[in-house]
Amino acid sequence: MTTRWEKGDSHALLIAEGESTNCKDFKKALEIDFNGNILIDCMSFSAFDEESITYLGDFAKLHKAKRFSVILASPIKTLKFKNLEVVPTISEGRDLIFMEIAERELGFFDED
Repeated sequence: MTTRWEKGDSHALLIAEGESTNCKDFKKALEIDFNGNILIDCMSFSAFDEESITYLGDFAKLHKAKRFSVILASPIKTLKFKNLEVVPTISEGRDLIFMEIAERELGFFDED
């Protein structure tokens, strides 16, 4: 698995590519002090290992506590992801980030 970062308009995009996920690579890529929305592109994977699922859910929970979105774009449909929004395309991930920004600005997340 390889990862690289790209800057988007209202988010940072982490592109993860390869045949299979690797929790160690996710940890290395996400060991950052980043205050912003994150969209993780996992469109090339056909499956996630359990350790990666747990790590990404835990990371998303901590990052959301800082009032930022973590969205995972993946064609894999699973109910195992906790605290993490999963969308089927990168475009839908960007749209969801814009919606969450608007909701925060309107005060809908003040109760969380």
